[in-house]
Amino acid sequence: MIMHDQMTMPTKFLYREIARRICEDFQGAAKLPSERDLAGRYDCTRTTVRSALKLLQGEHLLDRQPNRNKRSLVLSCEDTDAPGSRWTPVVLLLGYEHLKDPNYMDFVAGCLDRAHEENLLMTTQTIPEPPEAVKSLAELHPQVDPAGYLVAADVGDDVLGMLHRSGLPCIFMGDHLQKRDLGQHHFFECFLPQEDKHEMVLRKFLELGHTRILAVNFRAYEEVVRRVYRQYDKPFEDFGFVEIPWSIQGALKPLQERSAEIAEIARNYTAMWVPFGNVISFDIYMALVNAGIRIPEDLSLIYASGKPEWFVPHFKISTVFSSAWDEGATCVKELVRQIRNGEPVGGVHYTEYRFIDNGTVAPPRNISTKHKKS
Repeated sequence: MIMHDQMTMPTKFLYREIARRICEDFQGAAKLPSERDLAGRYDCTRTTVRSALKLLQGEHLLDRQPNRNKRSLVLSCEDTDAPGSRWTPVVLLLGYEHLKDPNYMDFVAGCLDRAHEENLLMTTQTIPEPPEAVKSLAELHPQVDPAGYLVAADVGDDVLGMLHRSGLPCIFMGDHLQKRDLGQHHFFECFLPQEDKHEMVLRKFLELGHTRILAVNFRAYEEVVRRVYRQYDKPFEDFGFVEIPWSIQGALKPLQERSAEIAEIARNYTAMWVPFGNVISFDIYMALVNAGIRIPEDLSLIYASGKPEWFVPHFKISTVFSSAWDEGATCVKELVRQIRNGEPVGGVHYTEYRFIDNGTVAPPRNISTKHKKS
């Protein structure tokens, strides 16, 4: 449980936004309007305008000449250090394990691409192991004064508490916060609801008439299967679970052997769901082909795919598509919105999944004994 401090949310990121607008609107002007006029123009207080002007002066972007009652901007807003260009540093926090996951790195690419479009300066930082070693957020980014955080890691309560007390916008990629009792917080989550994806596939198969469905590494979603099968009045015993232990997923030969075993098991089913679209899925697909199983004549097949460039579309495999790149871009868009509004806001953004039929799904036929293992 996070212990929350009674505090006022810092507004430095609001000052930066006003400073950015002043830089954009009055670059090249011989004299800036009065603080009162600027406050009216940007619908804020004179205190906020004064703080924004001090920020510009501190960054050597404002030339103040008090004796002549004159203030003017001295640098181009296209300068790389100007608030009008890359104006708000943001820290993207990742766990070490996520660096091995191409789907998460695709998410990071979406963040960085969108940050470039938004003129947002982003710094990436990994959470050290163990996470308890983090004593302050400043240790993670000693040279950066951030306006917000993007978090793509399962962080501990200590780090969550620091993020909350920072008072800055915090956007989380993933649903790990949904499973924790955090109490009041201002965290905003963007994630791909896995159960929605799996339920979509089950309903697709069942509506086509399949009941004998095989799924890989699916035990965690057994209750989803039971619920959907009850709704369709189908026997849960027809559903098959098959596992690839994580201990062998990185070893080529054991993985190939296990894929061949899965292909033999698949002979007793009419549909198969592989809820990931990586090299393991490719190995399973090749094992099915090598076993002489025809798709979709003998076996309807749906894979998950996180990115259109992955092998699934190239092999014309029907897929449930979601884009981690789009999700990363969504995180940045939400972060920019909160920075510009001047207040962090909690909430959830759900990404929808799309089913793409590439021709590997069809109504079931009777399982022919010639396709069963003798």
